[in-house]
Amino acid sequence: MNAINEKPEDLMNAMPWVNTSRKIRPQIINFVLESEIQSDCGEINLWSIKKTDTNELIGLIGVDNMTHQGGDLNFGYWVKYSFQKRGVASKVIPEVLKWLSKFHNSKTLEITVNPDNISGLATCKYIIRKMKLDENSFEETILLHHNKKVLYHTYMFPLKNIYWG
Repeated sequence: MNAINEKPEDLMNAMPWVNTSRKIRPQIINFVLESEIQSDCGEINLWSIKKTDTNELIGLIGVDNMTHQGGDLNFGYWVKYSFQKRGVASKVIPEVLKWLSKFHNSKTLEITVNPDNISGLATCKYIIRKMKLDENSFEETILLHHNKKVLYHTYMFPLKNIYWG
C-alpha cells in the first residue's frame, strides 16, 4: 500500500477499474487474491518488480486475456512513482516479452495506453521502436474510466520471434 499511497493517481491510470468512492485497500487485496487464483488456472500472469537489495515492491507487470481489439493477450505494467523515469519498465518489459514469445501459445499481444499518460505512452513507444514496429499504428479504444468514456490507444505486438535490438 505504501507504493500506491506514493502517488494514487498513478494507480488510477494503471488500474482504471478501481472505484475511488470506495476504500482502495480492499479492492487491491481482492485484485491480488483474484490474480493468485487466475494465475493458478493459467488465466493471468502477474510479476512483481522488486528492488534487489531491499525486496521493496517497485512495480507490477500483468498479462491476461481481457483484450480490447481482438489480440490474444492484454499486457499492462505499473511502476511506483519514486522509481519512474529510471528505466525500470524498459529493463523488465523486454524480458517478459521474450518469455511470452517462447513459452506462450498466443500470437498477438495488446498494450492499451491512455495517450495522456505521457510516461506510459513513452514506454510503449520505446517498446514499439525497439521491436521495429510502427509507433503510429494503433487502434482507438474507448474505455470507461471512473464512469467517463476515455480514448485509449491499443498497440498490437506479434509474439512470434520477438527481436529486441
